[in-house]
Amino acid sequence: MNFRGERGQSLAELALILPFMILFLAITLDVGRAMIVHMEVVHAAREGVWVASQPTGSVHRARRAVRRVLSDAGLDPSRAHVRVVIRRPGRPAVVQVTYEYRPLMPWLPIHSLTIRAREVAVRW
Repeated sequence: MNFRGERGQSLAELALILPFMILFLAITLDVGRAMIVHMEVVHAAREGVWVASQPTGSVHRARRAVRRVLSDAGLDPSRAHVRVVIRRPGRPAVVQVTYEYRPLMPWLPIHSLTIRAREVAVRW
């Protein structure tokens, strides 16, 4: 019984498959993180439209609310573009948030991803 050859074969197989396993893990982590960022961007847009739909709501307050939620989630508010449209009472207020997501792994083929959320609420 020659176990040295089997050990060498196992090491060679590991050397061949390990880069693919690391790549798969990195992609999985970044996709999961992108999904979490998407949920936070949607939450920020909902908070912004809630503020904008209030009788005392303003564009400035809605933008500040969106940026606060993004900051509280650990995201960089400077990467977000916030568009707020407030109409008279009884009409819808709209908040659109666009966020530039950058993957953690710089060697992945995706350099940045634009995440968008749009929320509408009737102003009262």
